[in-house]
Amino acid sequence: MPTAKKNASKEITDYIKELPEFSKAICTKLRSIILNADDSLAEEWKWGPHYASNGMVCGYGAFKQHVKLTFFNGDAMKDAKKLFNHCVDNEFSRSIKYVDISEIDEKTLTAYIKESVAINKKGYKRVVKNKEVETPEDLEKALAKNKNAKTFYDELTYGYKKEFVEWVTTAKREETRNDRIAKIVAMCAEERKLNDKYR
Repeated sequence: MPTAKKNASKEITDYIKELPEFSKAICTKLRSIILNADDSLAEEWKWGPHYASNGMVCGYGAFKQHVKLTFFNGDAMKDAKKLFNHCVDNEFSRSIKYVDISEIDEKTLTAYIKESVAINKKGYKRVVKNKEVETPEDLEKALAKNKNAKTFYDELTYGYKKEFVEWVTTAKREETRNDRIAKIVAMCAEERKLNDKYR
């Protein structure tokens, strides 16, 4: 895991400044809510804007059409308002996808952040229940046709394999699934992991 950068606040300010207007507005709002939610939160940079208190609490990242806010201990949270709508099958993290600033409910989100901080304070630990990733048959067959891709995939750690598998299994249409499988094979053949450009 990368260490947090000492100039994280400047890094985050520069990151937000370069975003398109819609995601800039969302990230600016999220940053403000997070920093005001609990005095113990420290602003850090790990793969992107990241906030910690007795461990990882939450972080956000801007994508082409949405911003994803992730709670790193989300599996232990109650999700009282059913906000988690993205990456909900992750073993530990839970995410909220925003496409417009109007979707952000400051009061509710503040409560979620406080809950996440409290969970860490109680000593939350990530304990992986199963280190084996079950690769879907269609992905396995596609990888088998490319020796370099198969070798690279087989040598990946649990987390990186899981990212590829989740990308395939979350596709809502067969066409999308097949397209993602083809992209995974191409990436593995080039020895690239799914989110390398965001790390």
